[in-house]
Amino acid sequence: MRFNRLDILRYGALTDRTLTFRPDAKLHVIYGPNEAGKSSALSAISDLLFGFPNAAEMSFLHDPASLRVGAEIAARDGQTLAFRRRRGRKNTLLAASEAEDALPEDALAPFLGTLSRDVFERAFGLDSASLRAGGETMLTSGGEIGSLLFSAASGLTGLSDLRKQFEAEADGIFAQRKSKDRLFYQALDAHEEARKAERDNELKSGDWKKLIAEQAEIEAELAAVQAERQEAKHTLDRLRRLLALEPVLREIDREQQALAQYAEFAALPPGFEERLARALDASRQNSEAHRAAEAEAKRLGDEIEAVHVDEALIAAAPKILAAHAEKGAYLKAREDIARVRGEVDDFDLRLSQAARRLGFAKLDDLQRAQPADADLARLRKLLEEGGELDRSLKQLRQRIGEEREMLRRLQADGADGRLIDPKPWMEQLAALRPDIGAIGDLENLQVRVARAEANFNAAAGRLDPPVRDVERLLSAPLPDLAELTNHRRLIDAAKAESAQAAQKLAALCGEAETIAGQLAALEGQGWIVSREDITAARATRDERLDALAAKPSTGKLDELKTAIGEADRLADAALADAERVSRHAQLMLRQRELTQAIGAAERAAKEAEIAASDAVTEFEDLFHAAPVSPSTPERMIEWRRAVDGLSLLSDALNEARDEAEALRLKEEKLKPALLALADAIGLASAALPPLALARALDRRIGEIAERWTESRSLEGKRHSAEEALERLEERETALRRDAERWRADFTGAAVLAGLTEEATVDMAVAALDVWRIVPDLLSERENRDRRVRGMTRDMEAFEEEVRKLSREIAPDLAPVQADVAASLLNDRTMAAKTAENQRMTLSAALERAEIALARHAAEAGELQNQLAELAAAVSKPVSGLDAVLEDLRQRSRIEKDLRQCRARFAEQAEGADEEEVRAALAGFDRIAAGLEIERLEAEDGRQVDRISVLRAAEADNLRRRRELETGMGAERAVFQKLAAEAEAKELARRWVVLKLASSLLANSMEAYRERQADPVMKRAGDIFSDLTGGRFLRLVQLYDEADELQLAVERNSGEQVPLKGLSEGTGDQLYLALRLAFLEDYCSRNEPAPLILDDIFQTFDDERTAAGIRTLAAAGERFQTVLFTHQMSLVEAARREIGDSLDLVLLETL
Repeated sequence: MRFNRLDILRYGALTDRTLTFRPDAKLHVIYGPNEAGKSSALSAISDLLFGFPNAAEMSFLHDPASLRVGAEIAARDGQTLAFRRRRGRKNTLLAASEAEDALPEDALAPFLGTLSRDVFERAFGLDSASLRAGGETMLTSGGEIGSLLFSAASGLTGLSDLRKQFEAEADGIFAQRKSKDRLFYQALDAHEEARKAERDNELKSGDWKKLIAEQAEIEAELAAVQAERQEAKHTLDRLRRLLALEPVLREIDREQQALAQYAEFAALPPGFEERLARALDASRQNSEAHRAAEAEAKRLGDEIEAVHVDEALIAAAPKILAAHAEKGAYLKAREDIARVRGEVDDFDLRLSQAARRLGFAKLDDLQRAQPADADLARLRKLLEEGGELDRSLKQLRQRIGEEREMLRRLQADGADGRLIDPKPWMEQLAALRPDIGAIGDLENLQVRVARAEANFNAAAGRLDPPVRDVERLLSAPLPDLAELTNHRRLIDAAKAESAQAAQKLAALCGEAETIAGQLAALEGQGWIVSREDITAARATRDERLDALAAKPSTGKLDELKTAIGEADRLADAALADAERVSRHAQLMLRQRELTQAIGAAERAAKEAEIAASDAVTEFEDLFHAAPVSPSTPERMIEWRRAVDGLSLLSDALNEARDEAEALRLKEEKLKPALLALADAIGLASAALPPLALARALDRRIGEIAERWTESRSLEGKRHSAEEALERLEERETALRRDAERWRADFTGAAVLAGLTEEATVDMAVAALDVWRIVPDLLSERENRDRRVRGMTRDMEAFEEEVRKLSREIAPDLAPVQADVAASLLNDRTMAAKTAENQRMTLSAALERAEIALARHAAEAGELQNQLAELAAAVSKPVSGLDAVLEDLRQRSRIEKDLRQCRARFAEQAEGADEEEVRAALAGFDRIAAGLEIERLEAEDGRQVDRISVLRAAEADNLRRRRELETGMGAERAVFQKLAAEAEAKELARRWVVLKLASSLLANSMEAYRERQADPVMKRAGDIFSDLTGGRFLRLVQLYDEADELQLAVERNSGEQVPLKGLSEGTGDQLYLALRLAFLEDYCSRNEPAPLILDDIFQTFDDERTAAGIRTLAAAGERFQTVLFTHQMSLVEAARREIGDSLDLVLLETL
């Protein structure tokens, strides 16, 4: 398949772009600078052949539904297809016509075969990134041939890695050697543990009755505690509900009392308030509107009486407006007529001057004698020929003089003594020239040495901290940057931890001081009853009660009363000051916690400070061998980088010194040879330095060689000069004859142009200049004359029309100029029309105002009746309805608040009736209820704790009973054993699958290699040799130590190089050779697909780029090759290498 044409109609940033590919071209290069749309064109090819993706990636300029890409393609058998592709889910293939009829979805099958989008983009698409990735993968894979063949053939990589991954995963499951890390042996261990647990979890009946009795006791106690808790909870809920409902009922009572003030309105029907409000608002609005309508009607009547309209002007308005519209043309004509008449006079003057220049007395004579255009053209051509003949004769005479002078000089010159051939001296100097060129760099090298010394000293001086002995520093072992960075990180972490510990300690101490202050403030307000005081008082009370019960007496009774009074007093004091007591207990507890936390924080801060100090000491020990006092880690890291730079400067300085010394030795050896050569040619330059002496020798030997060459060629120059002089004289004779013929023709042409036979060339030129302008002058004069006549006619007609209108309508304007009269008539007409329009507008407005006035009067009567009816309903006069409306609104607000209160009551009463709640609240004491709630909550907490203890005991009993049964304990062990068996079976299955997959993959790769390697590898070797310019001859197949077949390349010297020995660029070229060889093999057995390349020569030098272009052109005979590039140098290289076989397609910048 080949592209004949690619139509990018609406795609990405491109619109209506057509790329036409020449059928006979071997390589198609699509060139475009950046932003020209190359990326869009590349993407368009895949979307055209295989459909648009679901995401509208290329719709940033066009609507997604309007995206279109088209093409005309041709198959190998000559079948062609022109089609388009649109974005969508079905019927995306369209005919390349305006109607865009749908094509069958398999219309591209004869052209694409079994190609998919993924295979096309991977195998037939190659850019610089994929070429680079393929080359890197090939170089790092070790050259294993099966992997190389698969990756190059399909564009896929990593098959060898996949096979190794299978092997590694299988080895992680099972191997002959047992290991705890292998999954299969882990499953076996789990199976053995489950079997052991199954044996251990057998029934033991000795403790069974004891556990049953214990469970019965736990259940009985649990039921009793739950019953007590349920009763307490019911009481607690009732008290809480009464506390919440009591203020709600008080608010309901207040609202009902307020509502009773408006009892007289209770019998009014629903909606009465809204009807009254609407009626009052409507009455007020109607009164205001009625007053506004009366004022508007009066105002409009006054304005209508003040308007005056001139009916005569209104009737003649069309004629006046037409005359005023023509006023501009009249004024323009009156202004221009004098200028146009002046132009006519100017053209008459210029024509008279032209007639005098041509020798005519009158203008009529000039018009009658005007020559034809053909005669003037012939004269003009003869003038050009004459000028050319004159220039040729002058140049020829000058050359003849120059040749004669040269011949004279050559005849005068002769050999001035015997000359010697300078070739031996030139050869000697040429032999010495490399050394001369080398010592020419000596001065630059000395400057480099001085600069390097200065840079080295400056860098040593910039070291911070400073170093006195730099040589010792460069030879001493120093820590590297990674180690310094690691130590800096450790120091920063230690310091941060120390600071954090200190900050935590300070925060704890601050909190302890705050709590101490709060405790002092609480205790300063008076004695605080603690829980311990109340407990002690109650214990004393219980002792007195027990003593009284054991032996009653009056004294013991008094003691009991005193103890009861003290316990109640403490409880009342605690209840009265409950918030302060609770706060004091919380602060005391927090103070004890802080004391312990501060001790731990002090120890942690000390340890962190010691760790930070140790980290700094370890960092400073790194520089014990260097003559420097360590500073902070940040400064020492920069210091270490500066030392690395100083070491590089030292190496560069030593290298420059060595080069300078070598050049000085070479200079000492060269000078004697130069002196001997100077003596041989007679050059007295012994005092010159070697370089100056070499330049003097070169110049002197050059002069001798020039004189030697001139003496040998002098005779040949004399002979050539004589022959040239003879040819020039013959040419002069021929030009004279041409000049005589031209003179005869010129005389005849001059007579036809109105000149005499004795006219000169200058006269003819002057006459041509005049005749050239005469026709234009005549035409322009006639044009201006016609304009004057027309302007005069139009002005007279306008003036007559204006005078007529003035006499009929405005006699006072008759004496006025026509243009002024037209303007005044137009102004009066506009004023009359404005007055007429104003009168009509005011009349219409007056009519609307009178209608509105009548409507408002009728509505006022209806509203008054409605208000009277409403006033009768409330037994109030109409004037008191506003006060009634305000009372009704206040009553509505009170009813709304009452409904909200009852809603809150219903939410909180949990279904209880209001009367029941009121009865329950009779004699209700909120303080006593609060104390009872506190007691019940504490009791509920104790009951919850007891239930938790009983539940834990019940769970423990159940666990022990199940362990004694043959049920769950044994079942769990059996289940774990069966699970271990199933896991072992699954692992065995996975191991077999992985081994089979690895074996199948290895066998497939080997079979593919055996089937394809020989012819394809030979072809890849030929392509690789072409790409490298013959530096490598072929590809060879070798076996490594593991007896695996590997790939290598053979240089033209016979050396075999493994893939890891190739450079990156050469590796890219080898990958390209393999890809092209496999594509040729694929296209020989299938319908060829075009190869799309995008700037793949980025790692190629100029020579290999040229070779790559030739290779791609050769591949173009088997499949179409399209190369995208933004480099004009690549385009020029393609033109040089393949000439007419190149098809260059240009993409202009968007």
